Amino acid sequence: MQDEQAIRLMESKRAAKWRWAIGLAAVSTAAVIGGVAVGVRVDGDLATAAGAVTGAGAVILVAALALAWCTRPGQSVEALMRRQGTSRDQLQKARTRQLIIFPFVMLAFMFQAHLAMQQVLAGQGNWGHYLQVSLPVLYGWVVPLIVMGWDWTTRKHRSLLDDELTQSMRAQAMVLAFVVLMGGATVALALGMWRPAYGVAALPYVLAIGGATAGLRFAWLDREAERGG
Repeated sequence: MQDEQAIRLMESKRAAKWRWAIGLAAVSTAAVIGGVAVGVRVDGDLATAAGAVTGAGAVILVAALALAWCTRPGQSVEALMRRQGTSRDQLQKARTRQLIIFPFVMLAFMFQAHLAMQQVLAGQGNWGHYLQVSLPVLYGWVVPLIVMGWDWTTRKHRSLLDDELTQSMRAQAMVLAFVVLMGGATVALALGMWRPAYGVAALPYVLAIGGATAGLRFAWLDREAERGG
């Protein structure tokens, strides 16, 4: 009887998450379509704001679709129970999902940042352009903070998320990110000596790629450790 109640509760939670994800996907799709429709008809600050709405909507849409897929109807009870797992497993999987999703978020924002950087370097930048340039850089900082365990979730559940294996994976991820960051900074310096504008334009890419490297490397190591038992 208790098992049946637990299964019904699990199915109810899954259905609620699926409906919420579908609703969020619909809203974000409308934001993307509306942002594009407005952006092609206006210019200046309005175009910048429309671009920001489009980018944010695209990022949320990707996250909503991922959630909808994970909670889709028709899954077996065994699959739901495996996904449920223990508290430790849930926290670790949530961290891994963040580290996989955030680099793609940065990729979505990098396109807007590139266009905004052209306006900034031309001396025509406004607050909207500065914000667009800053977004991928900020996400580039967020990912290493999660890898290092300095985010709020890890600090709150340190006993579950910070063991010797995690510390080893963290070190490997940050070493690779450091190498990528140093290599990117060297390339940006070389570009800056040749064409100063190119060097400045390359810096957001360098910071974003460095942060993404740390997150993806850590997520890959975590998946490998999970497969190895």
